[in-house]
Amino acid sequence: MDQEQEQDKTGLLSHHAQQQLEQSDPDGGSGGSHSTADDTPPAAAYEPCDPLIILNLFQSLSSTTNSLELQIKINLHLKALTKSPYVFLVPILHSSDEGLIQVINDNILDKEIRFSINTTHLKNENLQNGYSFVIDDINKDFSEVIEMVVGNKHNTLVYDIKSPRVSKLQSQISTASTSSTASLPALSSFDGVNVQPQLQAHHSCTSSSSSSRSQLKQQQIALFVCIAGDNESRSRYQFYIEDTFRYVLGHLLTAFELFEEKRVRYQCQNLLQVARRLLGKIGDLGQLLQGVMTEAKELTAAERCSLFLLDKHTGELVSKVFDGNEASKEIRIASGKGIAGYVAQTGKLLNIRNAYQHPLFYKGVDESTGFKTRNILCFPICDEAGVIGVAQLCNKLNGFHFDRCDEEVATAFSVYCGISIMHALVHKQVQKAEARFKLSQELLLYHMKVPDTEIQHVLEGVSAPEVQQHTVDFPQFDFCPRDVKDFALSVQLSMRMFTDLNFVASFQIHEDKLARFILMVQKGYRDTPYHNWWHAFSVAHFAYALMMNLQLIEKGIITKMQGFSFLIAAFCHDLDHRGTTNTYQTQSSSPLARLYSSEGSVNERHHLSQAIYILNDSSSKILDGLSTEEFKECIDYLRDLILATDLSNHFRIMKKLKKLRADNLSESANQRLLLSLMITCCDLSDQIKSWETVQHVAHLVYAEFFAEGDMERQMGLRPDTMMDRKKACIPVLQIDFLTTVIRPTFEILVQIFPQTNCFLETIDSNREHWIEQKENADCPAGSGCCEFAERNTDSAPN
Repeated sequence: MDQEQEQDKTGLLSHHAQQQLEQSDPDGGSGGSHSTADDTPPAAAYEPCDPLIILNLFQSLSSTTNSLELQIKINLHLKALTKSPYVFLVPILHSSDEGLIQVINDNILDKEIRFSINTTHLKNENLQNGYSFVIDDINKDFSEVIEMVVGNKHNTLVYDIKSPRVSKLQSQISTASTSSTASLPALSSFDGVNVQPQLQAHHSCTSSSSSSRSQLKQQQIALFVCIAGDNESRSRYQFYIEDTFRYVLGHLLTAFELFEEKRVRYQCQNLLQVARRLLGKIGDLGQLLQGVMTEAKELTAAERCSLFLLDKHTGELVSKVFDGNEASKEIRIASGKGIAGYVAQTGKLLNIRNAYQHPLFYKGVDESTGFKTRNILCFPICDEAGVIGVAQLCNKLNGFHFDRCDEEVATAFSVYCGISIMHALVHKQVQKAEARFKLSQELLLYHMKVPDTEIQHVLEGVSAPEVQQHTVDFPQFDFCPRDVKDFALSVQLSMRMFTDLNFVASFQIHEDKLARFILMVQKGYRDTPYHNWWHAFSVAHFAYALMMNLQLIEKGIITKMQGFSFLIAAFCHDLDHRGTTNTYQTQSSSPLARLYSSEGSVNERHHLSQAIYILNDSSSKILDGLSTEEFKECIDYLRDLILATDLSNHFRIMKKLKKLRADNLSESANQRLLLSLMITCCDLSDQIKSWETVQHVAHLVYAEFFAEGDMERQMGLRPDTMMDRKKACIPVLQIDFLTTVIRPTFEILVQIFPQTNCFLETIDSNREHWIEQKENADCPAGSGCCEFAERNTDSAPN
């Protein structure tokens, strides 16, 4: 036994208790003298304890269920009867096969001692006499624990108390003896040598009937009574112990059970507090791992803790932190190697009492660091899929070794660790994903950056003759934005929309920022057949035309802020459109679908995100002149308007839209419905243009649809008819679209604003053109329509 262990043992008993033991003398002296069975007086030779004393003891015990108080009272009672220097009880916890020492005489230990004690043989029905197995199983642990708490100045006699009644204590190993005790001789100093103390067992055959023998075989040891004394005192002590526990054992055992229940409840509460502290650190994996080690050490009273995470790619255990300190380099342990590797591979907790005697322990680490490992508790950390890490605790402080209670705590603690670590890893992945997303957005915005020379060119061209020639017809509904076909001119006309509606002056927009904003929006659209800049320009123009011709702001139908948001939303409503529908995004599990599918309107939410990024760019912040409240209001309207361009949302609120009238628009809810209706009309405004435009735009739309159908077919899916170039007939599809979607939507607009009745006339006219084309079509299966769509795609403006 080394010096460190001696110091640990001495520290378990308070100084007062040690001093009290050193000043006391044993009744029969100390030494190794052992009397034979013939020298042992019969029990009848001893005077029974005064019944009044027993009654007073029982009355005092009944006033409390505190196991510590009960042990103190019983210890003092037995000490007074036997005149022994010390008495203490060792209850056996059968749920964990452990012995427990808490009190010596009337001194409560600073730290209770738990140690393994195998009681399996007690339950073995083949056992006939005695308990020699107790000597075999507890000889080393029990004797060392006793020496740890009371030293080696006195002999210690050990008596077993069986439940539900006091067992007959056996004496020496002799066929004629009738009692049973175990004595611990005085232990000499070890001088560093591990000397095995000798416990003596005495047992004999009983002469009882087979039925009573069967009863005895079913009994279990409830506790041990340890008392200082020698062989001459054995029989006298046995008499008083048996006389005492005949009356108090049941109450004492109930108190021990209650103590264990309270311990488990406190342990659960403590673990919940630990979980709360750990979950508060999931934002930083490094801090979380250090927190895990700190909590594990405190929960189990360990000297050191190491934490390893499993690298699922290599199968290795990896750690950069030991005992809360970051190592100079990463430590890796191969799969299945060493104690930690074994636990990671098997997923089972490993409690090692003597590290140097365990075959998996590697002494080289101790030799290189100078640290002395005595015992180890190593447990896995798991998630639903399996082991994700291993925690290894070294050297139980103020204890013999890691006990069953520590194992229970470690097992429960590992669950919280697994949850916290997995949340931290996921959080870290989310942080990385957000960082990559921001980088990609910065890269996108970088490529969307507009040189100052281009801004200057746009600002100089605003008053150019080409722009001025559209002064009269540009605000009209019948103006066709797709006829412009010049990007620079379309930007200059877009700036005019903001100026004509007085947004530039009202919201203090710098002209260079407005020009940069429009150019960045233009660059934010992809070169798809239909969902491109020209579609956005057309939608924005119709929004501008509605506000100009219907005087929506001047008449107070909508506020200026709503109008401002309405125009921005029209420009940005399809930003970075990929030419595919929401359904395709979901079916293909695209990155956009993974990001937005839980919220619905996948494409529209991406368009909104792109719009906000452009509006937040320092060079294109056209909302800089707004107050904080105005900014929030503008973004709120912008979100509602862009999401409203999803036709599924339009159909969802169709019943409410039909209730809109010119006289109920002042209600707040109806104002939002009106904005939703108008942005949908803007999005569909190509259908109220001239027949040439309508026909051209339809084939651009179906060019996208057919491309999506081809991709769906490659995925093994069956595309809808309108997406299938082999089955679709564009005139038939367009007739149905105009009948079921376009006309019902514009009918509501006309219901509110009768002056727009011309829209319905144009829709009906275009529907007749499609009917005529259908009747003259030469392709019943739609193949001719497809060829026409492909030819018209090539003529789309670039």
